[in-house]
Amino acid sequence: MITVIGIFDDVNLAEEASSYLLGNEFTSENIDIHTHGDQTDEHNRIGDFFTHLIDDEKQAAHFATLGRKGSIVTVHAVSAREAQEAADALNNYGAIEVNAEDDSPSHSQLIERIVADDKRLRGSYPVK
Repeated sequence: MITVIGIFDDVNLAEEASSYLLGNEFTSENIDIHTHGDQTDEHNRIGDFFTHLIDDEKQAAHFATLGRKGSIVTVHAVSAREAQEAADALNNYGAIEVNAEDDSPSHSQLIERIVADDKRLRGSYPVK
């Protein structure tokens, strides 16, 4: 399983990307969308999600900070081809640049790790 993550400044673009994927052979059980909120439990949940996926603490914290400010679309792809299609779609719909380490452009992230069910970011929360 390959996890693809796109972070969006605009919740509408995140929803459009998710809808596009659902209309193009992706299933709802393999797509999570999470809009940001200021609640403490959501703050911690997003941090836990990225810490679970990314071993580098600095990079996980960077992604969590961006995720808390935006909307996160996560695709749980079953193949490299599907993961690349998902990343391309998220990027085409406006996933923000998230690169933390160097100057190379980086938008959607492909991570070869399965997200545990209790760490998945499912559902939308009020944008404040």
